[in-house]
Amino acid sequence: MMGSVFLPPRAARACGGGVVTRVQSGTIGANAQRILISVHGGTTDVITQIGVPATTADYGVLIPVPSEPTLDPSPVASADIDVLDTKTAPTFIQQPNDEGGIPLPSCGCGSSDKGGVGQPFDAGVHVSQPVTIGPVTAVSLTADSGDAINAWLADNGFVVPTGDQSLVDAYAGTGRYFIAIRRSDTAATGGATSVGVHFTLAGDERGLPLRFARLGAATTVAFTVFVAADSVVAPSSPFAALTINDLNRGNLNSGGYASALSAAVSQRGNHAFVLEGAWMVSSLSNAVGSSLSSFVQSSQTLTRLSTMLPATALDADVVFDQPYSGPVPNQRYTQRTRAPGGKTQVAFSAVALLGFAAIVRRRPRR
Repeated sequence: MMGSVFLPPRAARACGGGVVTRVQSGTIGANAQRILISVHGGTTDVITQIGVPATTADYGVLIPVPSEPTLDPSPVASADIDVLDTKTAPTFIQQPNDEGGIPLPSCGCGSSDKGGVGQPFDAGVHVSQPVTIGPVTAVSLTADSGDAINAWLADNGFVVPTGDQSLVDAYAGTGRYFIAIRRSDTAATGGATSVGVHFTLAGDERGLPLRFARLGAATTVAFTVFVAADSVVAPSSPFAALTINDLNRGNLNSGGYASALSAAVSQRGNHAFVLEGAWMVSSLSNAVGSSLSSFVQSSQTLTRLSTMLPATALDADVVFDQPYSGPVPNQRYTQRTRAPGGKTQVAFSAVALLGFAAIVRRRPRR
């Protein structure tokens, strides 16, 4: 879509920062994302998988970033991200569990009735040229104040409730940016789809601003992050680093992985990530597809980390920059009794909505 902003603006209420949905058979659900962060050569590549829901309503995502992003017009294949998730998911040998993974809530917010016409540029807001990335279109924007950003969002159809505008304020300021994404005018509406959106940041930017996920978050949120760096990484303080061996065996057997993960994180004050595996990228040739391979290097180590916590606990941001020297198991035996038929794989293949992305839905085109 040509132009400097999204036109025409259509009002939408934020309804999903931190919301995640159930994943079935390794496929991505609507309103869901995965994120891969790769730090190398003085830059950071970020790939986030954005799920566009099966609805005729328009759709968008708002992502705060610490510096000016370079948006890549080439979409990353969702199938490649799915394979990476499936191949690296932790497995447990135990009796069959009907839960089959994390029970993930879906976005239940409705669209706003607010209308209005936006302006190409709000005073003090600098907006990039739009970039079409498969089924979505993205711009980056920056301003010296949160008031200016909130005004631009309102003028361009992103409805942020008054009580949540302080979240936008917290991530706005000189040198800080937001990426605003919506369904492309050329994309088919009504059917669910997904796309991997890639952008680049200068320097080492492997942070996840979890506080922003409170914007329209569901009661419980989950996050999965892949970090490619020089070594195995752990989260920064106040977040603890756990492994799947730290999960309670009773919880695993009775409630499944979701229950065990949630309980372990809760016991650490809802400030913990579970390291679910770490591999040299060179050993993941069957997991890293062609559309991902250019963003990771064979000499890097890929660490997979996940957490699950209540939205009320989204009170601190996290950076995945701490070294971790202990073992990072990817498989665990949870009991001696072998399940009928042999090994049962209970893969945590939950798709986590990117913590710093706020999903918005828009009214159908009039």
